[in-house]
Amino acid sequence: FALAIAIILFIVRGLDIDLAKTWEYMRGANLWLLLAGFAVFYLTFPLRAIRWRLLLTNAGVPVHEGRKSWASLPALMEYLFLSWFANCIVPAKLGDAYRGYLLKHNGHVSFSATFGTIFAERLLDMLGLFTFLVISGWWVFGTHLPRETNVIFISGLVLVVLIIAGLAGMRWFSPFLRRLMPERLLNKYEPFEAAALSSFQPRVLPALTLLTGLVWLLEGFRLFFVIQALGAEGLHLTLPVIIFVALASSLLTVIPFTPGGLGVVEGAVTAVLLALPTAPGAAPVSRALAVAVTFLDRTINFWSIILFGLLLYLFSKRK
Repeated sequence: FALAIAIILFIVRGLDIDLAKTWEYMRGANLWLLLAGFAVFYLTFPLRAIRWRLLLTNAGVPVHEGRKSWASLPALMEYLFLSWFANCIVPAKLGDAYRGYLLKHNGHVSFSATFGTIFAERLLDMLGLFTFLVISGWWVFGTHLPRETNVIFISGLVLVVLIIAGLAGMRWFSPFLRRLMPERLLNKYEPFEAAALSSFQPRVLPALTLLTGLVWLLEGFRLFFVIQALGAEGLHLTLPVIIFVALASSLLTVIPFTPGGLGVVEGAVTAVLLALPTAPGAAPVSRALAVAVTFLDRTINFWSIILFGLLLYLFSKRK
């Protein structure tokens, strides 16, 4: 958190942000449109839970035995939300491990197998996210990318390559890797590998692809409603631009330097907003307005998770 706060302070001072003007913009936002942004963002959680249940079923985790208890849709949504809460307060994506622990604790299933499905889920998310990001980036910029977007595309490409390399390594170099592992580690690795590789059975790939596409489409509409909420303040961006910024924001939350990408996301998204083209005839985005967009969007996909996640953690019987 100290690093994240330092980054945010550097942004505010470095860009000479008028905080009073930023607050004025935020106060002028349309509340109903902001609530619509909240609604579409939180609608992604049941979709993510359904997708995770498909991955768990593919991996042979006996979720059918707990469909009315520890593996019900509300229960899986609870594990997901608690893991997101953990990712927002600790770095290095430790919330993913916490999600695996929650399923093991409540369903008495293999932690390694569960974590294998979470790895598969991350691969799906990164492939879907990066694909949509490249398409929207090409639509907005063509072949002339602003330098402010370089870190976003490079980070996304590196993450995709690392995850695919990890999956390919498990498939093609598994015998060699197993010979190098001590028996204790091997006993943990084998169910992880089996779950990760078996999660992508061809018969459910269309459903997984559809659910992943819907999740990222809703992430784009989250920012769309935030932008629309500030339309009266003179902010007018085209839909491809909005989708690009939303996906860029989501991508940067994956980078495990700070909890939930705090500081990194705010800085990069503000810089990208200032570099983006506005709708025809609209004025360029001011610094204060760009920061207002970023803060309102992060209120939805970061600070609300901390607030609601804390309440859920305090009262949850599954934690």
